[in-house]
Amino acid sequence: MAIEPIDQEDYESRGLARDPMITMFTEEVAWYASTKIALLGSVIYDKTDKDWSYVILAPEEGKEYRWIAGNVSIEDQSTAEAQLFLEMLKIEKTGKVVEELYVEEVEPKKKTTALFTNINDELKKYFAKHPDEVYELASRKFEELIADILKDLGFDVELTKATRDGGRDIIAFIRNAVCSYLTYVECKKYSKTNKVGVGIVRQVAGVHKIRQANKSIIVTTSFFSKDAIKEAKEIKNELELKDYDDIKAWLARYK
Repeated sequence: MAIEPIDQEDYESRGLARDPMITMFTEEVAWYASTKIALLGSVIYDKTDKDWSYVILAPEEGKEYRWIAGNVSIEDQSTAEAQLFLEMLKIEKTGKVVEELYVEEVEPKKKTTALFTNINDELKKYFAKHPDEVYELASRKFEELIADILKDLGFDVELTKATRDGGRDIIAFIRNAVCSYLTYVECKKYSKTNKVGVGIVRQVAGVHKIRQANKSIIVTTSFFSKDAIKEAKEIKNELELKDYDDIKAWLARYK
């Protein structure tokens, strides 16, 4: 993974220059780091304006980390995190952007709400053009991406806690005046060569039976083993398998 969430202690251990007065009016709530280059990011809640922002930092010629990019006046935390991830990914991929920003000071971006009309749509458009970039997502971010796609397909979605047992990363409903259709979605962010085995299929099938969903789906960035496909066919009315090719087809809708 290239951009990964880290804890506050790890973030603050990297020699940041901080202004103590800032914490009186803001609160950092999420922290990220690149595993490829020296790049940090944090999502910040503004206690005064009740909105969100993010900052991206990099060390100046091996010295202290300093501001190189950011945005303010963001309506909610999830949008701020999505913007942060996308911007960090762009900087990480080019490398040159970071070096150019070291040459001269960059003025902070002015307050704006028009940078993206919908950051989730922008992320999906990006992945539609570069589907292999889904492998750079942390597992939780991959779950959020799939949940957002399902939402566009008409589902009401709920992400389960990241620490819970397997079998249902996403709870998705189709509700109307006549009925409610419950679907459990298990997400597996694997490398292309690491196929999902029959054990995962049986685990999800077990949760499906116990929780009595209408349908369960396993979504993976990889593919399924022959045994997994064979097992799923035995309960095809209850369980569906969606692999990397299916994800690309879903993302193609956003081009």
